[in-house]
Amino acid sequence: MRMASVGDNCVDRYLEEGIGFPGGSAVNAAVFAARLGVGSAYHGIVGSDAEGQGIVDALRAEGVDVSGVRVSDEQTSITDIRIDEDGNRIFTAYVPPRSHVVLGDAELEVLAGRDWIHTGHSSRTLAQIPALSRLAPIVFDFSYTSVESAIDVVDHLAIAAFSRETESEEVCFALAHDAVERGARIAVVTRGARGAIATDGRTNHTQAAAPVDVVDTTGAGDAFQTAFARAVFSGASIPDALEAATAFAATVCTYRGAFGHPTPLEEKEVLRDR
Repeated sequence: MRMASVGDNCVDRYLEEGIGFPGGSAVNAAVFAARLGVGSAYHGIVGSDAEGQGIVDALRAEGVDVSGVRVSDEQTSITDIRIDEDGNRIFTAYVPPRSHVVLGDAELEVLAGRDWIHTGHSSRTLAQIPALSRLAPIVFDFSYTSVESAIDVVDHLAIAAFSRETESEEVCFALAHDAVERGARIAVVTRGARGAIATDGRTNHTQAAAPVDVVDTTGAGDAFQTAFARAVFSGASIPDALEAATAFAATVCTYRGAFGHPTPLEEKEVLRDR
């Protein structure tokens, strides 16, 4: 299998601990796909600073194809994270990137025939979804945004993925059915410690969370989406895909950072924005 991930990257800063990790939904998905044995590539723009180079180095170390990475003379995007007593990650600040990747014809040609392409709301690729969907099935990470945030392209999506830790099962199924009714093939909603739900519009499916001693939930949603996509595009049923995705996401909760590769923060970074 082969996939490609298009869009965002950042450094996840744990200021209280003085460490940073490579991250971002699109970067995480590419790494998790590689760890699941899928040939993966990342297409995006990194900053020209040490943090940007660190993201590229981590991707290479994980076996991700980085030939689609561009470097821009700007600061790498930053997300500040605090971990609560239960291991849940809490976003405390965000410095967005200045640039967003727009793929040219040659890059689009490279993506043709992939088993799927991952992107999402934080990657700001909405205008490119129709073109991407002609090349491969699209897995789109809505995260905490609504269906309306991508209303013009929902019918181009193979999998619409949402995060809703605090919502009831009824509300989550209503959200998923809304996405499917607007054209998505499958909609899945992760619910943190309460598991996940999914539907294809005909049958509803629920999955309990896997038991795990949670250290850090950063990246767990991206891990879930990637494992779910791998299973679905391998021909698995939705219940089997939910089970595989839940088990894989649980492993990501057992260590700090989305996929590791910690770097000590310099003192000026720890003090910045405080």
